[in-house]
Amino acid sequence: MVARNRFAFTLVELVVVIIIMTMLAGLSAIAYRSLATDMKMSAAMNTISSALDNARALAIKKNRYVMTAFTPRLEDDGSSQLIDIVVAEWSGDSANEVTVVYGNQKVWTYDRFVPVSNLEVRTIDGGINVAGPGYPTGDDDLWWVCTFLPNVQESGPIIVGNNEPFGPIIGVLYSPEGRVVTRNAESGADRIWIDFNQDGVQTISDDETIQWPWPNQVLDSDQYFDLEVQGGEPFISITSILAVFDETALREESREVQTTFTECFHQECCGITHNTSDYDGRQLCRFFEYTLYIRKYSDRIQFNRYSGVPLE
Repeated sequence: MVARNRFAFTLVELVVVIIIMTMLAGLSAIAYRSLATDMKMSAAMNTISSALDNARALAIKKNRYVMTAFTPRLEDDGSSQLIDIVVAEWSGDSANEVTVVYGNQKVWTYDRFVPVSNLEVRTIDGGINVAGPGYPTGDDDLWWVCTFLPNVQESGPIIVGNNEPFGPIIGVLYSPEGRVVTRNAESGADRIWIDFNQDGVQTISDDETIQWPWPNQVLDSDQYFDLEVQGGEPFISITSILAVFDETALREESREVQTTFTECFHQECCGITHNTSDYDGRQLCRFFEYTLYIRKYSDRIQFNRYSGVPLE
């Protein structure tokens, strides 16, 4: 009788195979997530570029100032948000305010824009956000980012629990020649708001509204850049360069960032000097933490200086 050799895997061999398969599965999952993120960012960049091209074409066609604004909107369950891209136009509607600054009179001019009728509102998929340098108050070295509505409560500019400071609405302004500008040269205004529902009333929060035109209305120009509620109509943070980034990744990978948004009490946290209860200081911390991330991981959209064509 001829003996037959039997071959089988040893326990060690089986363990090695399982380890290799686990490693391959992990690498595949990482590669898939990276690919999915790249596709999401690519889709967002294409959507934004199309909206910008559309706004520029309308500005030239209508021979007037046209703005592309990026405004956040909560999804149905309120746990995440989308960014709507609204194209709005100026039809010569402005108001003036005379204030006294250090004994001298200063005239502020404010423009009211309205959404272009019969124009589709484009939407950026959830998790993607946009930012622009803080030109309105001289914070050119910080990236201002749209309000994250899921973490904003109705308590106003008061930090409660997981609530974080407000952000603005980011906007890109086109002149009648199609160039990207940061102010309206015809009216002299760099304070622009969009009347989204076209009711002639600027909605600042649930409790504060301003009737248009403003007769002797005294404004806190810093406060009124804050988007406090969904559908709010603060001044637009006008920018000549856009940063597009994955905010979901920022919040998932950097839990400590959210703590900084709400609990930054000392200069050591972010290098910004402010008081313990200083809301504006905490808001600067928010922009500072975003800035660190955006500098490393965002995609940028710049514009040709003369033609206004977006350059990625």
